[in-house]
Amino acid sequence: MSPMRNRFRIALVLAATPVAGGLSSQAPPDRAAIAAFRDSLAGSSDSNALVRLEQELIDRARKDRENALLHLRLGFLALRMGALGSKSRYDDGAGEFEWATDLQPDWPWAWYGLGIAEDRVGDSEISLVQGLQVMFGKDHLSRAANAYARSVQADSSFVQGLVELAATALRQRSNVKTALAREALRQAAVTSAAANPDVLLYRGRVEREVGDVDSAVVAFRRYLGAGGNHGLGLLELARTQFLVGDLKAVEPYYQGALSDDSTSVSSYREDLLVIANDSALREFEQTSGDRRAAFLRRFWGQRDRASLLSDGGRLREHYRRIFYARKNFQLVSQNRHYDIVERFRSGSRDYDDRGVIYIRHGEPTQRASYSATGLQPNESWEYDRADGDLIFHFVAREDVSDYKLVESLFDVLGFADALAMRGERNDPEAVSRSSDLLLTREQLSPLYSRLRTAGLASSQQYLTEERRLGRRSIQRGTTSDSYELTYARRLRVETDVVAAGRDAGQSLLHIAYAIPGASLHEVPSSRGHLYPVRMRLSVTDRTGRLVARLDTTRLFIAGAQVPPAEHLVGEFSVPVIPGQLHYRLGLEQGADNGVVLSEDSLTVGDFSGQQYALSGLVLGSRETNLTWRPEPGDTVWLNPLGRYRRATEMELYYEVYGTPAGATLRTEVQVRKRGGGAFLGLFRSGKPAIRLAFQDQSEGPATRFHRTVSLERLSEGHYTLEVQVADASGEVRQNREEFEVRD
Repeated sequence: MSPMRNRFRIALVLAATPVAGGLSSQAPPDRAAIAAFRDSLAGSSDSNALVRLEQELIDRARKDRENALLHLRLGFLALRMGALGSKSRYDDGAGEFEWATDLQPDWPWAWYGLGIAEDRVGDSEISLVQGLQVMFGKDHLSRAANAYARSVQADSSFVQGLVELAATALRQRSNVKTALAREALRQAAVTSAAANPDVLLYRGRVEREVGDVDSAVVAFRRYLGAGGNHGLGLLELARTQFLVGDLKAVEPYYQGALSDDSTSVSSYREDLLVIANDSALREFEQTSGDRRAAFLRRFWGQRDRASLLSDGGRLREHYRRIFYARKNFQLVSQNRHYDIVERFRSGSRDYDDRGVIYIRHGEPTQRASYSATGLQPNESWEYDRADGDLIFHFVAREDVSDYKLVESLFDVLGFADALAMRGERNDPEAVSRSSDLLLTREQLSPLYSRLRTAGLASSQQYLTEERRLGRRSIQRGTTSDSYELTYARRLRVETDVVAAGRDAGQSLLHIAYAIPGASLHEVPSSRGHLYPVRMRLSVTDRTGRLVARLDTTRLFIAGAQVPPAEHLVGEFSVPVIPGQLHYRLGLEQGADNGVVLSEDSLTVGDFSGQQYALSGLVLGSRETNLTWRPEPGDTVWLNPLGRYRRATEMELYYEVYGTPAGATLRTEVQVRKRGGGAFLGLFRSGKPAIRLAFQDQSEGPATRFHRTVSLERLSEGHYTLEVQVADASGEVRQNREEFEVRD
């Protein structure tokens, strides 16, 4: 629209609106006229035209100071000029709306305009001022919410006031007005606003915020029924159901993702943004409809598998984290200020840096903080992770409600305290404060204990190490996300994973495990001693595609309690495809007794018999009483402990595939002591401790071999067993496994 047409439209709206003051309440025509005037301003970006209009209104107001309608127009005009860059005009707008409320306290539009102005004024305040105001309930959001509340007190069906009151209450972290908003929305349920989609949308959001999930679900369903945005409505429904752990929310979540409406797509992206990397976001943005839903299923499915969760489990956890962060780490100020040591910049306008880390990684394993005179508010979080622990340090400076990530615990200290700690400044009180700070972090890492007790001469090494740890944690923690199944007790378990055999036309992956009796939790029963063991397994290929998944519970029944030094042993197998595979394994023995092992990988050969291949090596012992039967009557012994007593025998099993029946196979078995003439076990030298040679005939597509290896000549230590098989042409296939010998 051209500037001339903008001016013409504004003039038309002004001329068509009655300006007589003294109205006891706002009649519908007056409200419509104000709304039209406001909307006309939104279409204008001609500052000169707006200034001329303002002067015209000021001239008229000077002659008619008691005309509340003129002050309303001046207020909305000031808001528009503020939006175009003149931030000081928000204060002017607030003054005009206050004048209007004094003249007509029962006009909802006057209070609504004042709420908008207070909110805009607050956006330009410095963070320190905002932090202090929040403490006393005088911050801009509280002032805005109070004004919106007055607008719906004047008219319980006033849609704009209801929506903004709810939206503002949801943005607050302290001095929240959610109860006030909820009551106003419930009162509106018997008015003409009851069927308004925007009112229903915010009714659902507020009900969810206060914990009334059932009422929230009803509101969102009514929102959908009233013609609200379909994709957004389904997403809000899913968000709500996830909040109470309902996995049925998965379907409305993915159904909503089918919508190409910009509002719903933006909402899905907003929820994804907090953990997705740039590549994933670009892929999301390039999808539509079915492809978008498929992308999201793949995105969350990969995380389910990595975390050993059921389908939808990681998505459910994601929304739990978001709601927790919103309640506990929401930003008050939109104007964040950074110190030189605060190198990380999240860019978030919703959460402080604690919220960023929490949404990515969940509840920390441990938290620590220390309060002392002269010390900034601070927190440290530690996460136990199978692939390396993470430690994060947060400090709040100008704005006590905005915690920011720093690289080192010592960035919490002021400059003077840091100098004193390093011996560069004589201040016994500062040194004592620094020592106490370290003491509170000793539970997070032994590094802090070493730092506290180290002398000045050796402390520099630890200071460098500590900062390096913090820097690594920030780099990993802000570019990845994680979920770890946690247990009150860590289950001790030993495992052996090997690929051998076939089932239903696919290669088999075997997982044998041994749990010491001291780590077991018994379930009382009249049937005997019961030991339930839940096994979770996720196997993916190199691209992250799911190859196999298992989540099953096996119940062991024993006639007597398993002694502490003995083991409960078991085995399970799953069919997989050939190739380089990654797997994650978790075992639970009771609700609070379990462990998730680090992700590992192995190469599975093609066991179809179409290609020349050698299976994995199964090293077993008859003493474990654990077996696998490839075929009826054929027994393979297993040993998940990987340990053997001296002077005993090892049961060796392997399979050779893809050689013609009757063809000659030459096999050599070698056992070498690790470290004995080898560098890190990578290079072989010297004579093997055991060397066996065999010549056999192939039985066709698959030939099974059982060997017995005497360990009589082996001393205590760690060994590598290698099998080499050469076919008639001399082509060799080989595999190796490690084991231990003990007295």
